[in-house]
Amino acid sequence: MSWLDDFGRALEGIRMPARRRRRIYLELEDHLVSDLSAAERLGDPSELASRFADELGTSLSRRASFAIFLALAPLGLLFGVLFALQGAADLGSIDPNLVGPAVILGTQIGFVGGMLALLRAYRVRDAAAVPGAQARILLRRSALGLAGGLLTVVGIFAGALQLPGHVASWYVSLAYATAGIGAVTLLLAGITLVRASRLQPVSPGAAQGDLESDLGPFVPTALLGNPWRLALSIAGLVALCIALAGIVQGDPFDGLARALADALACLAGFLFLGRWLGVRA
Repeated sequence: MSWLDDFGRALEGIRMPARRRRRIYLELEDHLVSDLSAAERLGDPSELASRFADELGTSLSRRASFAIFLALAPLGLLFGVLFALQGAADLGSIDPNLVGPAVILGTQIGFVGGMLALLRAYRVRDAAAVPGAQARILLRRSALGLAGGLLTVVGIFAGALQLPGHVASWYVSLAYATAGIGAVTLLLAGITLVRASRLQPVSPGAAQGDLESDLGPFVPTALLGNPWRLALSIAGLVALCIALAGIVQGDPFDGLARALADALACLAGFLFLGRWLGVRA
């Protein structure tokens, strides 16, 4: 049994996708044909296969996180335009409208997942390889962002279908365009995420860091070393922004209710999903 055969079996053992496995195998085969002593320098085939998995898996997981964020960006921008133009389209008294429960929940989930994925991917941007646990955190955050984006797209499309005939045609077209563009960008990013999930790093080790390390210099000194204090501060900031928006819109009581609900949702997510998403130890 040759070194190359052992290496091929090692690639199969770490579940390297067939197409990528074939390409790596052929490249090494050409290299070994031109240099018969290369096998000795390459070392143990199992260790080399694991190194391929670690480096490629890290790159794919990081790429998927950036892709999800970039896919959510145009959707968020277009949704912001839709929301801002509701008054011009005479949507103020329509029930249901585009900003239904699915859209509200989807935008929040998408924003949180996308931002968390971006922060962690940026923090490990220079790492050639990360432990498998770290890569799984990246994929979980990306999957959360993707799920939120898809829920938003479905909510916008369903809301557009229910708009009555007197709504401005340009607004209806913009709603469908928003859903369509979001669906396409999220589909493309989802393909990247699926590819990353098929090849993950195999090296052991914990997923180092939490939300504090992800935010880095943006965390005030007074909040360092206390994850719950940081979570409470973020929840309070979210509540303040929503309450102020309610005051600006002339509905302070509704704004306060939504502010409290969102603050509690932030803390609940930190409590129940914190470790799964790597935002707390």
